Amino acid sequence: MWWLLFREGGVVIIGASSLVHARLLAAANGLGRASHFVEGNFIDAERLPPIPSEFVGRMLSPIEARQLEEMLNRKPRDPGTERRRRSKSARR
Repeated sequence: MWWLLFREGGVVIIGASSLVHARLLAAANGLGRASHFVEGNFIDAERLPPIPSEFVGRMLSPIEARQLEEMLNRKPRDPGTERRRRSKSARR
C-alpha cells in the first residue's frame, strides 16, 4: 500500500507493487494528475489495519489526510504500562 501526496495536500492511498506502479494507477484511475505528484511513501503491514477501507483508492482531502496521518502516527499503548499505573495507585 502506498501514500501518495499531491499538490494542495491531497492524498491517495492505493495498493501497488511499487511507487511507480502506484503513481501510474492513480493517474490511470483519475485520482491525481501525474504532474501534481509530490512524493510517495510505502505503508507497511503494521500500519494498515487502522486505515478505513473507504480511504483506499480515492483522493483524500487535506483534512482527511491530516486526520489519517495523526491516526497512523499514534503509538499503541503498552498494556503493561496501564497495569503498572493501576498497581501503583492501588498501593496508595
